[in-house]
Amino acid sequence: MGRVILRLVYKVLEGPTLERIPSSLGRFLGDRDAYEVLAYTAKLDSLIIQYPEGADSYRYTGPISIAGEPWRTYCRWHNGPLDRRDSPWERLYCTVEARDYCRYHRRSARSLYELCLSLRGPQALEACKRVDDEVSGEYSLYLSYTGKGVKVGVTRSFRLLDRLAEQPHSLATRLAVYDSLYRARRAEIAVARGGIAGETGVRKPRRPDPGAAAPALSYAAERASKLLGVEWEGELFRVKPPDGLLASPLVSPSSSLGILEPVAYWGGLLQLSSRRGLIVLRVKDLLHRDSVVVG
Repeated sequence: MGRVILRLVYKVLEGPTLERIPSSLGRFLGDRDAYEVLAYTAKLDSLIIQYPEGADSYRYTGPISIAGEPWRTYCRWHNGPLDRRDSPWERLYCTVEARDYCRYHRRSARSLYELCLSLRGPQALEACKRVDDEVSGEYSLYLSYTGKGVKVGVTRSFRLLDRLAEQPHSLATRLAVYDSLYRARRAEIAVARGGIAGETGVRKPRRPDPGAAAPALSYAAERASKLLGVEWEGELFRVKPPDGLLASPLVSPSSSLGILEPVAYWGGLLQLSSRRGLIVLRVKDLLHRDSVVVG
């Protein structure tokens, strides 16, 4: 079938189940010092691919291989809605070669949304305002524990669990919900500037330790809610990595890897079965490029 553009690793979430997680101190005290956590599991469904010669996207579940370099990079824009969930395999993607967004879509609501959350300072907030002018959405401000510390983030509320599944974390909680992206981003900046949490995650995933995360995350949430004048509901949750994913070696994408069978996904990592056993690739290295060969 040939060389294709990888647009998305599509996953579904199973659960939740209720877990009682002892804190680090609770391991010595028993169940007296335990936290209740809603636990979800990410399950790989399919790869969303696009052929370079057409705008249509497709759901693909078969084996792949990594295309030989150089790869061409394509505009990230698609016609899916920003304010609600859709079926990714029904999207139409831009076919123009570009880094991030092409000149036709550079000022689209989708591009502005990403600029709002990735830039710093007045330029970011101006992008947030422009999204609010075009889209009526609901946005969640959340905290997650990365293994190195607490991270603060904003995402569309309907994507909160999906977003967590894309980020290495041990535990997370929602601080507040806003009907304005501008207000949500300002709150995120305030929490970061207050020294309560950072705005960047970790590049190298660590084995999740929710026991260590629970007290640190709860303390940060209490401080942040007081700073923002919001009421924190106290709910803790996580998206667990599939068994064995973090034990698989992280390798660089290469055409020499041979035929690969996608197995699982979590934290930005795609686990695949290869002739050398189970491996993981960083999805970010492959997305929006003609980096994959199917069929």
